[in-house]
Amino acid sequence: MKKILISGGAGYIGTSMAQEFLKNYQVLIYDKFYFPWILKNKNKIKNHKNLNFINKDISEANIKDFENIDIVCDLNGISNDPSSELNPKFTWKVNDYDRFNFAKKAKKAGVKRYIFNSTCSVYGFNRKKVYEGSSKKPLSTYAKANLAAEKKIYKMKNNNFKVNILRNATLFGFSNTLRLDLVINIFVLKLIKNKKIFIDGNGKQFRPFISVRDVCRIYKTIIKKNQLPSFICNLVSFNSTIKDIALKICKTLGKNKEMINFNDKFFDKRNYIVGSKVFNKYFGKNYKFSSFNKEIEYLKKNIIKYKLNFNTNTIRMRFYKKLFN
Repeated sequence: MKKILISGGAGYIGTSMAQEFLKNYQVLIYDKFYFPWILKNKNKIKNHKNLNFINKDISEANIKDFENIDIVCDLNGISNDPSSELNPKFTWKVNDYDRFNFAKKAKKAGVKRYIFNSTCSVYGFNRKKVYEGSSKKPLSTYAKANLAAEKKIYKMKNNNFKVNILRNATLFGFSNTLRLDLVINIFVLKLIKNKKIFIDGNGKQFRPFISVRDVCRIYKTIIKKNQLPSFICNLVSFNSTIKDIALKICKTLGKNKEMINFNDKFFDKRNYIVGSKVFNKYFGKNYKFSSFNKEIEYLKKNIIKYKLNFNTNTIRMRFYKKLFN
């Protein structure tokens, strides 16, 4: 049975990823557990005997931490654009310097594959559809630091250390460590509470999207297919304007479109349509992504079930402000 190390494994993606992997693999979560759901609920998780933890920051890593690890899924880092600007110097340290050093130690320890979680934000503002080889115009410290780490870690690849850089689209969907600072998740929560949605600008800015469930499935596919080479790949289920996605969510939840409002005082410069020639090559043009409507219904169901709301645990900006103060 393969042994997978997930750094940042107690976060939004990692919590779902660990539960998905436990069906087939031994999982070691490497995290400081600021979001401790998976640590506190280990015994309630299926196949939890395959789950172990290292309670450390990646900057504290040593070679021994990677003992018998076959694959690393690096989900670590300051996790969005606004939060990265609270302390840019710290963002560069974590998202670039620390992640690069973590990868170096993994390689030295004999890890066979390193899957690096990045972002489509590296493309910034682009008028044309972007692909993996398109020009990079990162706008935020978050995107710039991730791109810098990408470049250094990808150069480390060889026949014994495969590197896969996965640039996520804007995430959405339920996780037991839920984020409610992501556009689709925000809209769903507000509509459940019968509150108005406010969109910055005219809502015509495009954004790529992918569900957390799909990201986890794609990582698992890479792990299964030992023959896959190193590559850089965009992970995108669909592209949509912010306005259209709001309308679609209203329809799915049976809400009136009059609940959508526009805030002309602010304009989000992030505007890009993303494709993936690399994804089509390795996963197929007809890859079946999760149903959008089912993802929204599942998110709604769990927000209501667990009485989830905006707070320090679900809004990363609030969490980092508290951490830095």
